[in-house]
Amino acid sequence: MMDEGYGSALLADLQRWYGLNLADVWRGTLSPRRVWGLLEHLPEDSALAIAYAGGPSFRGWTVQTHLLAGVLNALRFADANNVRVNGGKLEKKPRPVETPTGKSGDKPRRQLDLSSHPLAQPIRISEG
Repeated sequence: MMDEGYGSALLADLQRWYGLNLADVWRGTLSPRRVWGLLEHLPEDSALAIAYAGGPSFRGWTVQTHLLAGVLNALRFADANNVRVNGGKLEKKPRPVETPTGKSGDKPRRQLDLSSHPLAQPIRISEG
């Protein structure tokens, strides 16, 4: 993750959401396992999630805002269709709300999946 250019996003999120310093991993006061566990539960508006989604153009675009944009687009086109069906003329075509994923040529969104990382495996508690 650090070598892929997400180090600053990781640093920012640990500080913002958990009040932790990434340098504590190298100091030995913060375990990598804990960092991985915390990162799996970052909110969708975290810097790391935005960086994985494609960068700053995705900032502010949560599941809810994507759904609202879809509803607004459907409403605009339904309204235009209603005008046409009733014999009216549109002054201009309805413009859809452009979402960061709605542009052609975008690379597919990467999902943050840390479940296969060895430090993110469940802790086994032995009985006895």
